[in-house]
Amino acid sequence: MSGYSAFIRGETIDLCVPSRLAIERDGWADWFNDLENIRFLDHGVFPNFIEDQYEFLNSLRDRSRLALLIKPRDMKNVIGIVSLSTIKWIARSAQIAIVIGRRDESTKGKLYALEAMARMTEHAFETLGLDRLWAGQAYPGLKKWNKHLELLGYRTEAVMRRSFVKGRMVSDAVMISCLFENYREIRKLRNGRFWMGARSMKDLLDNMPADGLAERLDALIQEETEKYFKELKLY
Repeated sequence: MSGYSAFIRGETIDLCVPSRLAIERDGWADWFNDLENIRFLDHGVFPNFIEDQYEFLNSLRDRSRLALLIKPRDMKNVIGIVSLSTIKWIARSAQIAIVIGRRDESTKGKLYALEAMARMTEHAFETLGLDRLWAGQAYPGLKKWNKHLELLGYRTEAVMRRSFVKGRMVSDAVMISCLFENYREIRKLRNGRFWMGARSMKDLLDNMPADGLAERLDALIQEETEKYFKELKLY
């Protein structure tokens, strides 16, 4: 027995109710002290303490955000967390985020993260009744992950110049979003299923275009910006 209570059951993973067990046995606090793993996140400027993680766990009870632990179905330990925050009930929007405790570039690891995002996205639209999920991501540092999310309907909306800053590292970032209509269209194309199954999702991952939408938009924006400012009379 893993000791966790599954809130959303999946194929390769379950999304579980956060508990002290994740801190005391599975190193939840230490996920945010792995500087290589979190180099493109805001965490890691100061060390994360076990007491900080207990405080965060207790804060989840005020229902201002939804956070669920990611537990692979073939493991007893949790490996990460996926969350909805900045929830705006009138605007029907929320920010979605995921942190995997240790980097895993294997196919299995990619599917764990992708299914966790798929299950949380589905829950946000179907159960919470939201219309828009969004996220900001370092670019090009997270361009591969950003491209993977396109399989779940997430689309790049903007490239924000020099907006990710961490110490001496300065890079662009992209704003991405998935609308309920994007989600609904994908379900229609997949005969009512959002997550098609691990084998089918792996096939989709393996056959994605070389460049993601963010890369294509970035190139187009740079090209059009240069052309425009040659035409614009600034002085």
